[in-house]
Amino acid sequence: MGRLFWKFFLTFWLALLVAGIGVGTAVWLRHNTWQDNVDEPPRETIDLKHAASLLEVAESAYRYGGDAELRLFLDKLHTAHLPPVYAVDDQDRDILQRNVAPEVLQQARALFLQAAYPEAIRLVSSGKGQNYLLFVPLPEHVFSGHPPPMPTGNSNADFARPPPQPDDHSSRHPRPHEPPSPLLPILAGIFASLLFSAALAWYFAKPIRNLRNAFAAVAKGNLDTRVGALMGNRRDELSDLAQDFDHMAGKIYSLVHAQQRLLHDVSHELRSPLARIQAAIGLAQQQPDKHPAMLERIERESQRMSDLVGELLVLARLEAGVSISESHELDIGDLLDDIIEDARFEAAQHEVVIRYEGIEETLVKGRSELLHRAIENVLRNALQHCKKGGEVSVVTSFDIFKRRLKVTVDDQGPGVAESDLSAIFEPFFRSGDRSKADSIGLGLAIAYRSIAAHGGLIKACNRQEGGLRMEIDIPFAE
Repeated sequence: MGRLFWKFFLTFWLALLVAGIGVGTAVWLRHNTWQDNVDEPPRETIDLKHAASLLEVAESAYRYGGDAELRLFLDKLHTAHLPPVYAVDDQDRDILQRNVAPEVLQQARALFLQAAYPEAIRLVSSGKGQNYLLFVPLPEHVFSGHPPPMPTGNSNADFARPPPQPDDHSSRHPRPHEPPSPLLPILAGIFASLLFSAALAWYFAKPIRNLRNAFAAVAKGNLDTRVGALMGNRRDELSDLAQDFDHMAGKIYSLVHAQQRLLHDVSHELRSPLARIQAAIGLAQQQPDKHPAMLERIERESQRMSDLVGELLVLARLEAGVSISESHELDIGDLLDDIIEDARFEAAQHEVVIRYEGIEETLVKGRSELLHRAIENVLRNALQHCKKGGEVSVVTSFDIFKRRLKVTVDDQGPGVAESDLSAIFEPFFRSGDRSKADSIGLGLAIAYRSIAAHGGLIKACNRQEGGLRMEIDIPFAE
């Protein structure tokens, strides 16, 4: 399970959490609203149940206790959260100094004069001429200007009768809150799902779109396209894919340019001997007496082109991973002796001495043709660049425990510039010394790939006392 798995996992549970919170909040609000509507009994029922009894007690308290007893009783009603009873004098002042809406008081007096709702409205007087209008709040339709319902002989039933439907005038009064629709939880879940789905899609689609555009650019030949910088601070499989793409694009860029450079170098190497062959043919035609010398020149240049084509075929097969020879058991000591013997014959022509420290008979399993070509090319390169009268040293050793062969070749030539040490194993590379006409520039490239095919390493460095050192390290299987 990679990093994308945990991002999907956390996003999924976060979406569930947000959707759950939204649905739970909607259900809680709906439940509370419904509970409030259930727990709150109709105002008409409360007035009907207590209006007559409360007014009788209030009237008795006033008759036998006066203003003080009435005030105490009404205050207790207010403290006990019972339906309120108002006591208003002739100056429209409530005995408890409570604010009474003028229209409510006006409607109460009008209903009293009409002798309507005697259970809820009555007038009490004292012997001192003090009058109080006692009443309880009546249903909204009474105070909104509608006429009271006709008595039927049962005042309680008339009082409890539902009010008529409100018109535009009654719409000024607030209505009970409707409970939320049952679709609200579903909509909350859908909204949370859509929100997180959109965020997740954008988060993953953006880098994929960048990769797609990068692939299209590379397909059009723009090999310097890179997408790693477009990934920002991502640390997941998509960022790893972007890095792999950049690595791939860099490799393709290097291979394509190497191929173009190789094609240029091959055409250049073939053009020179062809030009010399054409010149030799022209001289032979103009000077018949030089036919033997010109034929020898043509033969030499033809052989050079043949060697070049052969080296190119070997290099191409090595780079393609095609096996040139099968692995078999061989004596590495005898192989090295044969290479040194052939090299000493060539060294005599260059007036160079080869100093060789060989190894005893050692049987290994490998591909003798690749090994022979690799070590021989390194040794011939040292002979070509060693000064006349100089010495080429070849030191070999074999670790029987690690099964590794080490070969060190030192020459007394001019060496190689430090900036060119990593490039001498590239095809057709030549150092600053251009006087070596016999050098094709493929020997070290073939040696490098032959040793790499064996799982080995080869590196070059300049010696402090002058010249170049080549170190070869080749492992062998048990």
